[in-house]
Amino acid sequence: MARKDTPKQRRTELSRMLREKGIERAVISNPKNIFYLTGFSSNLSPYKAIMKGQRPTAFLALRDDGESSLLAGGSELGNAFTGSGGAPAVEGYDGGVALYRDYDLDVTMVPYANDQVAEVRAWLQTSVLAGRPRKVGIEDWHLASIYEGAIRKASPDSGLVEISEMILEMRMTKGRDELEYIRQANRILDYAYKAARETAVAGKTEFEVFAQMNRAALERFGPLAVIASDVVSGPRSLEVGGPATKRRLKRGDTMILDAQATHNNYWSDTARTFVVGAPSQRQKDIHGTLVAAKNLAAKMLKPGASASSVAGAIDEFLAESRYPRMIHHAGHAVGLDDQERPWLIRGARDKIEEDQAYVIEPGVYDREAGGIRVEDCYLVTSDGVEKVSRFSLDL
Repeated sequence: MARKDTPKQRRTELSRMLREKGIERAVISNPKNIFYLTGFSSNLSPYKAIMKGQRPTAFLALRDDGESSLLAGGSELGNAFTGSGGAPAVEGYDGGVALYRDYDLDVTMVPYANDQVAEVRAWLQTSVLAGRPRKVGIEDWHLASIYEGAIRKASPDSGLVEISEMILEMRMTKGRDELEYIRQANRILDYAYKAARETAVAGKTEFEVFAQMNRAALERFGPLAVIASDVVSGPRSLEVGGPATKRRLKRGDTMILDAQATHNNYWSDTARTFVVGAPSQRQKDIHGTLVAAKNLAAKMLKPGASASSVAGAIDEFLAESRYPRMIHHAGHAVGLDDQERPWLIRGARDKIEEDQAYVIEPGVYDREAGGIRVEDCYLVTSDGVEKVSRFSLDL
C-alpha cells in the first residue's frame, strides 16, 4: 500500500486510482477532501464557517497524471482588508492557485453560488478541462447542481463520474501526519477531562462542568480547542447522551462525558463516566465489566479482522457478564469526521487495516447504577495497537 503521509502523496495516490478507472480529471468540492489532498482548510474554521455563514467555495482540480490546480477566494488565503498573508494557507501544496475576489465593496461582501459560478466556469475551461477529457470525476454527494451545470457547460462532451466513495474509502487509512493530529486531539480531551473531574462535585451543574472543560482546553491549547460533549447525569445518564443542562449533581450520580475535540481538523472522541462521591459496588462492577470489554475489543483491532467481530465480541462479553447487549454502536473510526467508516457495528462489512484510528465505547444503562460508558481511542499500527487517550478511567 502506497504511503499517504502528506497531502502531495495523497494526491498522487488519488491520481493513480483515477487512471485505473479511466477518469482523466477530477473536480473536488468537499472542503474536508480538499484539506485532505492539499492542506488548505477552506470553510473548516469554526470562526469563519459558524459565525459568518456562507464562505467562498474552493475547488480542487486533479489530473490523472498528478497535476493539480486550486481555485479559492482571495480572503481565504489572506487578510481581506489589507491583502497581507497567504502563504501559510496553502503550505505543502505545490499546484497552481487561482484566486477570485470574494470581498469586494463594489460587488459583494459574501459570494453566494450565483456570484461564483462564472468564476468557476472560467477556471474550469482554462486550467482543468483543457484537452476535452472523456471522463471527469465529481463528488455527487456534495457538489451543488449549479456547479455541476458549470462543469457540463465547460466540457459538454465529458461524462461525469461519481468519486465520493472512492475518496471516502481512501480516507479510511491514515498517513503519519493524520495520526499525529489525532494524537494531539486526544491530548486536548485528556486535559479537558482533568478539569471536568475536579469540577464534578455535588451541587455543581452539568453546565458548569462543561464550561470548565472548555475553559481549560481553550486556555491551554488556544481558541480553536473547542470541546463538544454529551453531558448527562443522574436519571439523564440513562438516555445515553445529550447536551449539558442546569441539572445539579447529587451524591451517587453517574455523569457521562462523551467529548470530541479537533486538532488541525482531525477529530478524536472519548468518554469518561464519573460518580459524584463514592461509587456503589454495583457501579464498580458495571464499570469494571465495561473496561474489560473495551480492552478485549482493543486486542481485536488487528489488520484483517472484521469490524463486525469487534462489536460482536463486546455483545458476547456483556451477555456472559449478565448485562444487556449494546443499545448503540460499539465504536467507529475517527479522522476528518468524528464518526467515519469503518463502523464497529454488528452489520459492518469492512476489515480492520493498518494505519486506521478507532474509538471503542461500550456502555451499560442500569436503573439502579445509572448510565456508565467508557471510551478510548486506538491507532492500528505496524507495531500493534497504540492507545492514545491517556486520562484515567477511574470512576
